[in-house]
Amino acid sequence: MLNDEVLWKLEGLHTAETVAKALGIGRQSAINLLSRLKKEGYVTTTGGGKIKRIYKISMKKQRPRDPGMFDIINKYSPMKLAEWYDHQVHGHYGPEEAIVDAVQTQSFRAILASMRLFNHITDWPRLYRLAKEKDLWVKVRALYDVARVFIKVKSMPALYERRHIRPKRWEAFTQLRKLNFPKIAEKWHVYIPFNPKDIEAIKW
Repeated sequence: MLNDEVLWKLEGLHTAETVAKALGIGRQSAINLLSRLKKEGYVTTTGGGKIKRIYKISMKKQRPRDPGMFDIINKYSPMKLAEWYDHQVHGHYGPEEAIVDAVQTQSFRAILASMRLFNHITDWPRLYRLAKEKDLWVKVRALYDVARVFIKVKSMPALYERRHIRPKRWEAFTQLRKLNFPKIAEKWHVYIPFNPKDIEAIKW
């Protein structure tokens, strides 16, 4: 079957099973076909591991997808996130950007999972600059303090540990408002919605 005919039949979102059913072939044959089409630029994927892999099939060759927030978090965190929107990025994007974007989502799960990224920060000045630009540094610092209580994280340079921050009230990391970490919450004047049981989800 020629590529054009296959692509015309399959254009859209699929799993390996729906491709197999649409073409009347076995699942392994469908996977092999998708792998070939991906190499040729007609297929991009999301998910994998415990999350169902989804294949986006297009008649036109697709631009290679740069890793975004979900990719970075799922690479380093044992808590995996299902993408609830297509987070496309271009150029440099690493743990520094992913932490800031996760906090900005105000999603309980995204923020919780992003704590694992503190152990993969290589550019603390970049993290600080990105967070300050979006007025999120206080939130990021509070999240760092929570992370280091429970998991091994890289030490933040003293420059940023001591940097003076004028506390501002933050209504919530998310819509949850329970103060489960009162000392950290009081220090940074923020609400921390997590409890020790939640943290178990991001431990190895």
